[in-house]
Amino acid sequence: MNPIFLANPVHTLEDLARGILTAAYGPKDAADRPVPTNLDALADLLRETQVKRVVVAVWRVEGSSTSKMRAVFEDEGVELAA
Repeated sequence: MNPIFLANPVHTLEDLARGILTAAYGPKDAADRPVPTNLDALADLLRETQVKRVVVAVWRVEGSSTSKMRAVFEDEGVELAA
């Protein structure tokens, strides 16, 4: 899959996951899918979409959440540019 570019600000895991879902499946199909709300579900989403790179234009995630999300991306072999 081509890289995913997220222009909307990402404040939470849910923002990130919703952006990936929308980019991978389109707005209509993404609305029918549950938005991941934990790190395990985020990992599942990354495997499901087979994305290799996610670029986030406005990263606003604070604290330890950033390092935890980055660890999931690293574990799945997906580059996160934020």
